[in-house]
Amino acid sequence: MTDQLKEKVGQAIEQKIAGTEIFLVDIKASPSKIIVLIDKPAGITISECIALTRHLHEVLEGSGIFEKHELEVSSPGMEEPLKVLRQYEKRIGREVRVLTSNGMVKTGVLKAANPEGVELEERIERKIDKKKTIETNYLQIPFNQIKETRVIFSFR
Repeated sequence: MTDQLKEKVGQAIEQKIAGTEIFLVDIKASPSKIIVLIDKPAGITISECIALTRHLHEVLEGSGIFEKHELEVSSPGMEEPLKVLRQYEKRIGREVRVLTSNGMVKTGVLKAANPEGVELEERIERKIDKKKTIETNYLQIPFNQIKETRVIFSFR
């Protein structure tokens, strides 16, 4: 039932956001709650979340979904991992932490993102003869090898 539920909600969302800058990040469904995460390049607003909530209630009113499920529409929080290409594109130039499917962790500046994967600029500090040097590596990581990507926030 969960996949059918997600599909029905996803279709209603796409109907509302088609032709806008808004994009769907994720739909999470539990036995009692549906969480819809949306975003856009300039950042999603509360009024856009409210408009989508109202739209979903109107479109899915007769389906019985909201008799059993609470609905929450929001932007992904800072702590949420990146899920879709448009999130990666929005964060080009930011420092990210990538956990690969083989357990390796790579940290660097997100330089590019395309449907195949991402490019990271990794800076490696080394001490050679008591002098600190910094090497820069550019890594190509295909999406099928990425388990999780999170933006690193620095409050310095």
